[in-house]
Amino acid sequence: MPVRRGDKWEGRLKVGGQVVRTKRFDLRRAAVAWEQRQRATFEEHGYDPSTGRVAVEDLLPEYLTQREGQVSKTTLDTDRYLMPTAGQLAGTSKREPVLPLWFRKLQVGKVTSAAIAKWQDDLGKRGLVASTVIRYRDSLSSFFSWCASEGYIAFNPVTATKPPKDRRAREDMRPLPAPEFDAVVKDVTELSPVFGDLVLVLGRTGLRWGEARAMQVRDFVEVPMPMLHVIRNQPEGAAVKAPKSGKGRNVPVPDYLVPVIRRFAAGKAPTNLLFTSPRGAQLHRTSFVRATNWEATGRGRTRHDLRHTAACEWLIQGVPLTTVQHWLGHGSIAITARYLHHLGDFADRAALEVLNTAAKKSLDERAARLGRIDTTAPLGRTPDRGRGRGLG
Repeated sequence: MPVRRGDKWEGRLKVGGQVVRTKRFDLRRAAVAWEQRQRATFEEHGYDPSTGRVAVEDLLPEYLTQREGQVSKTTLDTDRYLMPTAGQLAGTSKREPVLPLWFRKLQVGKVTSAAIAKWQDDLGKRGLVASTVIRYRDSLSSFFSWCASEGYIAFNPVTATKPPKDRRAREDMRPLPAPEFDAVVKDVTELSPVFGDLVLVLGRTGLRWGEARAMQVRDFVEVPMPMLHVIRNQPEGAAVKAPKSGKGRNVPVPDYLVPVIRRFAAGKAPTNLLFTSPRGAQLHRTSFVRATNWEATGRGRTRHDLRHTAACEWLIQGVPLTTVQHWLGHGSIAITARYLHHLGDFADRAALEVLNTAAKKSLDERAARLGRIDTTAPLGRTPDRGRGRGLG
C-alpha cells in the first residue's frame, strides 16, 4: 500500500518482499492505481528478484557482444565507454572510467534511480557537459533495458531518473547578412571556384555538413521541381546513417542554384557523391578550411553558420516558419523559432527603414502644407519659431 512521504504519496511495488519500483503522487488514490497497474504487469510477465544478483560489470561484456551488428559503429563505440579500458583499470590512463568502480560492482537488481542520479551528477562534477552525459545515459539505459528483457531486473531504473539539463550559456548563432554572405562567396570563389559553389549551396539550402558529404547525384532531381532529397548523413569519422532527425526530407532548390548543382553533378554516376572537393574526393573539413582560408574568408563564422544563414534568409523572404522547419529537418517548431531571435541584423534593419521612410514622408507632407517646417528635426518636434524673439 502507498506510504506518506512528506506532502506526497509513494506507490511501492514489492516482489518477493523487495521493493523493485516506487513513484510519488499528489493523491493517495493515484498511488493506489499505479500500484495496481504495476502489479498486473508483473503478474502477466513474471519476475524473479534473485536473477538480479549479478554485478553490472559481469553483464556488460555479454550485452556489448550482442550489440555488435545490431547498432551503428558510432553507437557501439559510445556503448563501449561503459566498460573501463585496460589503462583505466591499471591506473595509467588520465581519463576516468565512465562507470566508476562503485557503480560497476552494484548488482543490477540493486541499481536504483538514486544511484543513476548520483552517477549523472558525478559526471557533471567531472566537467562533462550535459549532452555528453546524456549520450552515456542513453547507452546505460539501453543496457538496463536489455537486462529487463533478459529477466535480470523488473524495470529499467534509468527511465525513472530525469536527464541532466544543459545550463551552459548557449553560443549565439551568427548568420551572415545577405551582402556579407555574397562577399564570403566571392572571396572563397577567388581561392577555389568549387568550394565557392559549395558555400553558396550550403548558405542557401541549409544542408548540414554531414548531409552534404553523404548526398549522391541521384538525390538531386529537377522534375517536377528542382530539389534535394536529404536521406543520408555522414559526419566525419562516422559511417553513413539517417539524417539527425531520423527522417528524410526534401529541400527545394531556387532557380539560380540549379546550374551550380549541375556543375557538381556533371560527369558523375547516379550513385556517386554529389558534393565533392575540387579533386573529386569526399568533403573533409581540414581540406576545405585550408583551401578557402576559412578563418579569414568566413568572417569568423563556422560552417554550421551557413545553415543558420539559409534559415534566416528564408524567414526574411517570408517563408512560413513551419515550412522552414521542414526544410531544415527540425523535429520541433520550437527549435526553428530560435531563428526569429537572430534576425536583428536583417529584419530589424529592414523594419527600421520602413519606419524612417514613413516618418520622412510624413514630415515632407507637413512641410509642403506649412512651408516652414524643418524636415531635419526629430519626428514629433517642430522648430521653436519663438526662439530669438524674447519669448524665453
